[in-house]
Amino acid sequence: MRIVVFAYNFPHKKSQDVLLRLFYLGLPVDLVIASDPIPLNIPPPSIRTKIRHIGLMDMRVLSERIGARYVVAPHNSESTIALLQELKPDIGIIGGARILKKAVIDLFKIGILNLHPGLIPEVRGLDAMLWSIYHDIPLGVTAHLIDERVDAGRILIREEVPVYLDDTILDVSERIHDLQIMLIGDALSKAFRGEWTSLGDKVLGPPNRKMTPSQEAEALAKFEAYKGKYARSNKE
Repeated sequence: MRIVVFAYNFPHKKSQDVLLRLFYLGLPVDLVIASDPIPLNIPPPSIRTKIRHIGLMDMRVLSERIGARYVVAPHNSESTIALLQELKPDIGIIGGARILKKAVIDLFKIGILNLHPGLIPEVRGLDAMLWSIYHDIPLGVTAHLIDERVDAGRILIREEVPVYLDDTILDVSERIHDLQIMLIGDALSKAFRGEWTSLGDKVLGPPNRKMTPSQEAEALAKFEAYKGKYARSNKE
């Protein structure tokens, strides 16, 4: 089974954790395609929803230590397409990437696995956690094989994230990240067996855009009531 991981060419928590999880599962990675930073015309958030991690690993060193070839290239570039045409990979996994084009997706025998921090199709696009709270939708993670649309394709797993009464927004954000990484093994097993549900045309409307500061503040203001509705016992 030839596995390719799409990552970022800088210390990046999700890219790192995807590679470590695959190593833990005993699944060798043939190739890591790491993209340099791409400037985005997106304003920074007005509220902090992610932990400031320290001690993240150098992606090249980590990749080489687990036996993966490491190549720096834009993910949708001709050089990436040439690499994939030569390798003929079975499956890809997104540790970090922008929107991948159909020309890249179609080079994978099974497809490309994405772990999205929201329930698809209800919550697609950016700021999935905050939009879930804003629209009173359960927090969750979706493992899916992507197509050329944003956060669409073939659904492998949809799983809700537990919420507790004493959670902060940072707790919930980190738990969503943890669940994405936890689902990799089961999602790959389902993908290898062809056990998925096609989303088809169930995607309604455009994906969510980046929240405005006023929308972020409104989502945060709804968080306590949201926890009251969805929280589990702290003993679970």
